[in-house]
Amino acid sequence: MSRVLNNRYDELVEKAQEIFWLKGFKGISVKDLSAELEVSQNILYNKYSKDMLFLDSLNYYTSNFSDPFLKQLRQTTEGLDSLKKFFYKLIEALQNKTFPRSCLMVNTVVELRNENKDVVRKYVEYLKVLKDSYIVVLEKAFNLGQFKEKAKINEYADFLLGVIFSLSILYKIYTQEELCNYIDEQLTFIR
Repeated sequence: MSRVLNNRYDELVEKAQEIFWLKGFKGISVKDLSAELEVSQNILYNKYSKDMLFLDSLNYYTSNFSDPFLKQLRQTTEGLDSLKKFFYKLIEALQNKTFPRSCLMVNTVVELRNENKDVVRKYVEYLKVLKDSYIVVLEKAFNLGQFKEKAKINEYADFLLGVIFSLSILYKIYTQEELCNYIDEQLTFIR
């Protein structure tokens, strides 16, 4: 039985984020969401909406998962080895089920594409931060002499966006060793 809303909203968002990460936005009805959140459907219809919880879940994910991970990446000093370690950590998290599924933002892009302008704005912001983080590391790699053409940094950053999207599929069928070999191969294109 659903209970009256005793949870603070941020606790609700945290729990909703886990549900959306596992099931996607379209994969759960308001009825099922209210049951899993243990709040009445009236709360979701009258006080909060599924859309509102989803958008706030994306914010929660960004603040608590991706931003710290990307901040750590931007602070590295090893250039291309930093990227390799970043992808290896991501592979380990995917393989060890640290993440319930692949990146929530990647899942959202695939699931919802351009269906909701607020969601589009969220993942465009996310992809910009991700690409900017790659650019920071690539600039360090260039300064370390790890590749020769500075003009290719933006192109390489776009390439790395593709790599992260491909990992969100490949982790389901490749072993950790195969995924690490895949990353090693992809990074050779930057040299």
